[in-house]
Amino acid sequence: MILDGPAASTATPTSTATATGRPGTVAGRSGGLHRSRHAVAGQISWSLLGILVASLAQWVVIVVLARYGNPAMVGQYALGLAVAAPVLLVASLALRTVQVTDARSRFGFDDYLRLRVLGMVAATVVIAVIAAFVGSGGALVVVLVGVAKALDGVGDIYLGLFQRHGRMRSISLSMILNGVATVLAVTTLLLITGSVAWAVLGSVAGSALGAIGYCVITARPLRRGAGPVPDDDTRAPDGRRGAVGRLASLAALALPLGIASGLASFTINLPRYLVGHELGTAALGIFAAIGYVVLAANAIFAAVAQTMLPRMSNLYADGQVTALTRLVNRLVLATLGIGALVVGAAAMLGRPALDLVYGAEYARHASVLTLLTVVAALSGAVFVVGTALSALHRFGNQFTASVATLLLTVVAAYVLIPRYGLDGAAWTVVLTVAGDGTLKALMLRRALKGRPWT
Repeated sequence: MILDGPAASTATPTSTATATGRPGTVAGRSGGLHRSRHAVAGQISWSLLGILVASLAQWVVIVVLARYGNPAMVGQYALGLAVAAPVLLVASLALRTVQVTDARSRFGFDDYLRLRVLGMVAATVVIAVIAAFVGSGGALVVVLVGVAKALDGVGDIYLGLFQRHGRMRSISLSMILNGVATVLAVTTLLLITGSVAWAVLGSVAGSALGAIGYCVITARPLRRGAGPVPDDDTRAPDGRRGAVGRLASLAALALPLGIASGLASFTINLPRYLVGHELGTAALGIFAAIGYVVLAANAIFAAVAQTMLPRMSNLYADGQVTALTRLVNRLVLATLGIGALVVGAAAMLGRPALDLVYGAEYARHASVLTLLTVVAALSGAVFVVGTALSALHRFGNQFTASVATLLLTVVAAYVLIPRYGLDGAAWTVVLTVAGDGTLKALMLRRALKGRPWT
């Protein structure tokens, strides 16, 4: 989704940015670094708490749908996520990444917020059009999932504002409120109505409360400029000061990374589309429920990566390429090592664990769980490498990697899923993540050596 740390001791004693993205001065004495370590440790603790609670809440929603509903309900919900995610990610333009790495505050917070709102509105319309082709049984669920995730997308810009001011506690509380409210609303509405559409409406309510309501209120002092980062700076890179000009400049800067994110999401969801088409909605529900291990791992990796992003950006901006390389290597090895232990546990305990949590119908596919834990382990390394590429502002590199990975996934999915069913879908995801990680690692290696990817 990786450990953060204080500014490297080799940094020069000039004005720079701390690991939180806030301007500051690098301390030359050990006391300053000691305080920095404690501050960063506290930020990581809050960040991890929020993402763990949010991930647990998302998993509980899947369990509730599986236990009190049926695999078809889980499948409809999973289809909604699979349809909505790529569209929303393209429309979001990965603005939070650009926002956090905007060390010179070339754009103001309102620029990021306006562009994100426009993107989320457009994405919701596109999702509604796509849902019309899903069929009456799942169309409403797809639209409601899209609305909930669009609200989360708007709230994500506020989380970027909190992150730039080092307010990881506010980020965590927003995620916790969103997750808890969603679980309570989804469970209550499902038990009362027995309808997956009504249950997903609870997710919309949770997002409205946690991602919008809480963030808007909490961000008011920061938006008034009561903080060290000048988020209201109206300068644009090309000198244009009009709102339209700033939004156009920001969109042009972020578009490659946004398209890359959308392609990556489409790629990872492609096996789900084919499972639903070839094997049916119930099979998609089983695959999605078991595959939550990947979604949970990705959520954790993404959260920690956001915490690491300013740290990596500062190392690169200060010319500390060797330190950045060592950091990336350590994180990749640590992630793969932990992942290997998890894969071993899944191989030994997967079947009884699935039977206990979801039921016997899911336990018959324990081999899928083992393969998807391999995906989760590889995803951690890919997130580390992708975060480093973003820190270097190599957004075009990630777009190239996404296109190549998509082609690999299309071939693997159409060969493996019709022949091997859910196991084939799991193997497709393994090949996808492995190919994506290999290509990005090669790109990062060239970038750190100062050579463009050609």
